[in-house]
Amino acid sequence: MNFFIRFFVGYALVAALGVLLAMKLFTDQLVPGVRQSVEETLVQTANLLAEVASQESASGQQGTLGIEAIFHAYEKRRFEARIYGVIKSDPNLRIYVTDQNGRVVYDSRGLDIGKDYSIWRDVRLTLSGQYGARTTLENEADGSSSVMYVAAPILHAGQIVGVLSVGKPASSFQSFIDLTRAKAWESALWLFALALLLALGFSYWMTRGLRRLVDYANEVAAGQRDRIPIEGRSELRRLAQALEHLRAELDGKAHVEKVSQLLAHELKSPIAAIHGAIELLPDERDPERRARLEGNIAAETARLQRIVEGVLNLARAENRGRLDEREDIVLDDLIRDVIATRAARLTNKALQVETTLAPAKVSGSRFLLRQAVANLLDNAADFSPRGSVLEIHLETEGDHVRLRLRDHGAGIPDYAQPRLFERFYSVPRPDSGERSSGLGLNLVQEVARLHGGSIALHNHPQGGAEACLSLPADKSAGAVLL
Repeated sequence: MNFFIRFFVGYALVAALGVLLAMKLFTDQLVPGVRQSVEETLVQTANLLAEVASQESASGQQGTLGIEAIFHAYEKRRFEARIYGVIKSDPNLRIYVTDQNGRVVYDSRGLDIGKDYSIWRDVRLTLSGQYGARTTLENEADGSSSVMYVAAPILHAGQIVGVLSVGKPASSFQSFIDLTRAKAWESALWLFALALLLALGFSYWMTRGLRRLVDYANEVAAGQRDRIPIEGRSELRRLAQALEHLRAELDGKAHVEKVSQLLAHELKSPIAAIHGAIELLPDERDPERRARLEGNIAAETARLQRIVEGVLNLARAENRGRLDEREDIVLDDLIRDVIATRAARLTNKALQVETTLAPAKVSGSRFLLRQAVANLLDNAADFSPRGSVLEIHLETEGDHVRLRLRDHGAGIPDYAQPRLFERFYSVPRPDSGERSSGLGLNLVQEVARLHGGSIALHNHPQGGAEACLSLPADKSAGAVLL
C-alpha cells in the first residue's frame, strides 16, 4: 500500500470516527433535550390550568366545570401548524384533576374518574408540596406509548386542595426527534464527504514530495540524473540531499571500480605486446625484424595513450552527472573549427569535406561538444576510403538541432550494430586493420545525454554510414537566427 492510500485511509478513518463520535454525543443529548423542552412547556401549561381551577375554587364553584368546559373547547379546535417541517393539526394534551386525597375527579379521557392516583409520582409529590412529574407507558408492550405528565397544585386559601396534571404523549414529539436526527445524519454525511475531499488534498500534499523523490530515484536508476526535485528547508529536502549525497558516493565508488576494471582489462593486451617486443629486441640482429619490433612498441604505446586519454575523457563526462554551467554555443562555427583542426589528417587521406551548415545555436558545454564532434569526424575519416567525400549537414528541425555526418565507406557490419556504443568495442579499420580504443562513440553518447539529446549511427541507404547527433535548440536565440 503506497503512502497516498495510507494517508487517505488514515485521514478518512479519523474523520469517520470523529463524525460518528459527534453524532453519538448529539443523539445522546437529543432525546433528553427535547423531553426537557416539552417538560418545561407542560410545567407552564399545568400551572396555568391549575390557576384556573384555583380561581373556580376561590369563587365557591364546585367541581371542575370550568376546566371541563375549557378542555372540551380545546378538543374541538382544529389547526394546521407547520413546525420545522412537522405539521400539527390535532390536540393531544391530556388532563386529569384529583382532590386533596389523590382521587380522580376529572379525566379528559373519561376513563379513570374515581380512581386513586395518589400512588402516582406526579400526584404524590405535588400533594406533598414538591414538584411532581412522571412518564408512564400506557401499553407495557409498546415502548412508544409513553406519556409525560407534569402536575401543579390547586390552591385555596393557601392550602393544596387538589392536583391538576397535564400529559403529553411521547409520540407527539417523536416526529421532531426523528426529523432532527435525519437532518443531523444528512449533515454528518455531507461533513464526511467534505472530510474525504480534504483527505484527498491532504494526502496529495503530504505525498507529493515523496512521489517526486521516487521519480528522482527512478530517473537516477535509469541514468537520467537531474537536480534534487524538492526546494526549501523541509525534512523531505534534507532527505533528498542525503539520498543525493549517498548516490554520489556510491556512483563515485562504482565509477572508480568500473573504470579500474575496464582499464585493467584493456591495458593487458598492449602491455603484453610491448613486454614481448622489449624481451625480443636485445637479441634481434636482423635490422628488418628489429625495426618491426620497434614499430610494434611504438604502435602499442600510442594505443596505450589513446586508451588512457579516452577513459579519462569519458570519466570526466560521466562524473559530471549534469551540466552545472552552460553557455550559448554557435554550433556551426564550432563544427568549422573542428574541421580546421583535422585538416592535416583529412589531407593525408585525400578526403574532401562537403558541408551544409545552417546557423544554429545550442546551450551547453563547449569543451564536451567539441570532443563529441571531433570523435564523430575522426570515426568517419577512419572508415572513409582514400580520396572519398565526407558529407556534413547541420539543420534545425522543430525544437532540435541535428548534425548529420556521412562517410562513403563499406558501412557498419550487421554483427557490430548492437554494440556500437559499448565501451572498448571497436571495428577494425578497413585500411590498416587496427582497432581504436572503443571509447569515442561512448563519449559522444554521454555528451548527448548530458545535453538532453541523442546520437544514432546507421548505414545510409545509398552506401556508407551516417551519424546523427540531435541536440535541443537554444530557443532564446531563435529570433536572432531567424
